[in-house]
Amino acid sequence: MNAGQRPDQAERAELLGQVPVPAERDLPPGRHALHRERLMRRIDLDTSTSTAPTPVPAPAGPRLRRRLAVTLAGAVAVGTAAAVALVATQLSPGGGRGPLSSAELASWTEAPTPLTPSTGPGASAEKWCLDRMTDAPGAGSPTTVTNADLRGKVASMVVNRGGNAMLCYVASNTSGFWELIDPPKTVAPDAVTYDTGGSHGDGDAMFNYAQGSVGADVKAITMQGAGHTFQVTVANGRWTAWWPGNTPYGGRIDTATITLANGTTRTVNGSSLYNK
Repeated sequence: MNAGQRPDQAERAELLGQVPVPAERDLPPGRHALHRERLMRRIDLDTSTSTAPTPVPAPAGPRLRRRLAVTLAGAVAVGTAAAVALVATQLSPGGGRGPLSSAELASWTEAPTPLTPSTGPGASAEKWCLDRMTDAPGAGSPTTVTNADLRGKVASMVVNRGGNAMLCYVASNTSGFWELIDPPKTVAPDAVTYDTGGSHGDGDAMFNYAQGSVGADVKAITMQGAGHTFQVTVANGRWTAWWPGNTPYGGRIDTATITLANGTTRTVNGSSLYNK
């Protein structure tokens, strides 16, 4: 081929065949999952902003769930897994989705109001929970409800039957979810355990929840998480709480202040709650 003359198609193919093919480079570990997650988020965003009819979204799965236990001395233990049944997943005005809407979460209060399951809002919430637990363990066994409370528009309770326990949350418009949890543990009189925690939803429809066991001398607990300070419901050897917030660690408790029957209080830092 003369200088300045462009190679014809056959010569170009022959020249390209002489160029070594660069070796494939795999992405670092975890990068595939990261790209896949970003792609799914983009698909979700494109779907939610599309002018076409929006399909009914699938229930949001639980985020990172941590089952840890702590006594006042800071000892940690690991619990078991729990089944989750999400229902009535909603798309909130801000774009987040979850079993509870952003408006329902905005009604949250730091102090819970006790509920009586047999009357008023407590009875309605109990019926909603039981109607959706027909396939839950212990069906047909005698049922008792404990730790029933109300924070704004959202009722919370623990349904106990046949040696099983189910944590249930239901809002005023009959949306919510229930989850299978462990029965309360027998712990030292001054002990508090963190048994189950996590979060549901995303964006402005994300909330955190946690529950655990308490000793007989524990009368009250105040906790901090996701920038909120709140009282938890303590009853029947168990404590329960939920609070709004979009955080990377759902259900995380930063501090817990425990009040005992003799009036003394102790504060457990988040580091002592979660260190392994």
